[in-house]
Amino acid sequence: MDGPSNITFGKAFGSLRKLQALDLSGITGNCSFKRIYQGMFTNIPGLKYLDVSACNVKDIDEGAFGNLPFLEKLDVSHNKQLGFASLPNITHNLNKSAIKILHINGINCWTGTGTKILRHHLMNIKNTSLTEIYIEKNRLEQFEPGALLNLPKILTKLSLGENKLTQGMYIIDYFFLERLRILNISVQLRPAPGPYPKSIFEDCEEKTDACGVGSRLHSVVEEDDERTKDKTVIKDRMIHNLKFPNDTLITIYVPRSLEIFYANVSRLYTPIPEFGINSTNLREIYGQSNFFYSWIGPIHGMQHISVLDLSDNLCSYISETFLKYATGLKVLNLSNNDIGQSLSKDEEGKIFENVISVENIDLSRDNIVSLPSLMFKNMRRLQIINLTNNLLSAWNVKIDHMRNITFISLAQNRLTTIEIEIRLTLLDSFQNSNLTMDLSGNKFLCSCENIDFLSWITQYRRNFKKFQSYKCSSASPNAFAFSNAESSLLYLRETCKSYLDVCIVTSVSIAFVSSTLIGVVLLKNKWKIRYFIFKVKQRFRKVRGYSNEFHSSSLYYKYHAMFSYSRSELTFILQEFIPRIEDDSNIKMYIRDRDEPAGVEKGQAIMDAIQDSRRVICLISKKYLKSKWRGYELNMARMEAIETRENMKFVHLVLFPEVYNGHLPKYLLDLVRDKSVTEFPDEECAYDDFWETLKSLILKELQSEY
Repeated sequence: MDGPSNITFGKAFGSLRKLQALDLSGITGNCSFKRIYQGMFTNIPGLKYLDVSACNVKDIDEGAFGNLPFLEKLDVSHNKQLGFASLPNITHNLNKSAIKILHINGINCWTGTGTKILRHHLMNIKNTSLTEIYIEKNRLEQFEPGALLNLPKILTKLSLGENKLTQGMYIIDYFFLERLRILNISVQLRPAPGPYPKSIFEDCEEKTDACGVGSRLHSVVEEDDERTKDKTVIKDRMIHNLKFPNDTLITIYVPRSLEIFYANVSRLYTPIPEFGINSTNLREIYGQSNFFYSWIGPIHGMQHISVLDLSDNLCSYISETFLKYATGLKVLNLSNNDIGQSLSKDEEGKIFENVISVENIDLSRDNIVSLPSLMFKNMRRLQIINLTNNLLSAWNVKIDHMRNITFISLAQNRLTTIEIEIRLTLLDSFQNSNLTMDLSGNKFLCSCENIDFLSWITQYRRNFKKFQSYKCSSASPNAFAFSNAESSLLYLRETCKSYLDVCIVTSVSIAFVSSTLIGVVLLKNKWKIRYFIFKVKQRFRKVRGYSNEFHSSSLYYKYHAMFSYSRSELTFILQEFIPRIEDDSNIKMYIRDRDEPAGVEKGQAIMDAIQDSRRVICLISKKYLKSKWRGYELNMARMEAIETRENMKFVHLVLFPEVYNGHLPKYLLDLVRDKSVTEFPDEECAYDDFWETLKSLILKELQSEY
């Protein structure tokens, strides 16, 4: 009902003997009375529920609610000028009622410095039957040490959300709330709840304590001797731990009965170091939307915690031991952080290896590029995996040990396909645990190369959430409509079949033509290639310090001429060439059978002789042309002339009659055209002229050297 400014509840209300709930709130109606006087509700003593929130109440007489013996729930929230100074009047004689729930949210102005609850503010509720107290949106910053000890021992829920709590010695008092199950300190330092800018310029002045009231009542609010003694012990222990963190493990003391702890949006800015929690009954921790930017740990005493929410904390690092003792976790939410790099590096799956009881894990929006296959190796009870909005381009995580897995979300990633080995694993989960997956928001490759995947996902589309919304990537050469998957798949198969025939013919043709061209090029340039390989090896030998000293100068050669001949001309060389050319002059020739060094590979010896000589003279006979090694000498000498000496006269041919009377090979024609040829005479009378001509050719080059 509405609550006008002159509201009264006269004797006639006494006839409403079954009236148990009265809602005068300005939230649900119109309410404007400024004061609640002592006997306001005397005629309706049967009330169990009373709501006078948001009525602009400024004053409440002492004991105004104390004459309601059956009252179980009282809400005086959002009367923002009452202030904490009104709490003694509000709670006076509530110990004579059946009160269980008290709402005193927003009984201070929206803006101002932080407020503080003193011990005498709560002195009247110590012996009440309250189990739940809500003190939210009050700019509450501190409790006077000992104030929390005035809360009822049977209290199970304390909500201090949307305040501006700063930590102090009062946190030790939490430990003595022996039956407290739920503690809420979430959404701290939130801006003023009212509309901006009205909240800034509001005309509000909350009631404050008269000077000296706290001092006069201090003696009234004394702590139990046993509590005082225990408090001193805990205080000393915690201070010792804080002074010597390297020697003693820091331990956070919480009420033994505490089961749920809310600390979300509390502006907590710190890494999470190694510490301990002493409570064995704590089951749920909500620390999302803070600034826990590095998770180091481990956290001792987490064995009994079943729910942990650290989402949206701007965390960029999680250590391998952070969850070491979290063996009882069932729900783990680490979403909306930046731990992707830490997870990608965990090849052995150590980060989650001890969280063996987890059933639901949320790693969405964590900037994950890849996940090792052993990431969830010990999570046999896992039912739900959420990896939405990451950067995964492949899914290789091992899940065949998860017999209860029912849902995996890989939506909004970068998947283009799923490999055959993983598909087989997923198929087993489809059949055994009725697994459902969400792959929406990925861009699949719709091509002939990926037709096996498209066929598989179409066949098992009932196991894929939002299947009809799936799309192909822009790089896909073929169109594929997942909304009409079967027809698209049939069309793609026909297209790929025709493409396959064309591709096979084209590939074979290209391979044949390419191999033919490559073969022709290699054959045509085989000597050039072999010469190039030798030069590379030679350069490598120089770098290694094995260069020949005679190659260091282009003006000096070890031999004036290298003679290349077949084995059948050896007698001719020994009896004619050496006596007529070498013995009668200063000419020094390289004769293979005489000068070839021992222990050197044959091809290397030939190339060394070519490079150590000013000229190469080849005695061309039919047997010479048939010899493999003589062909090697001649052609490598030609390459030396072309590539290094840049003079085709470096190679000189001596043609025997049996050759020049026939047809010369094509590779000798360029030497013939350069007139680097001498014919060995057919008659003995011309021998002397031949030897003089050959000797003059060599000596002429020798003189030009000087």
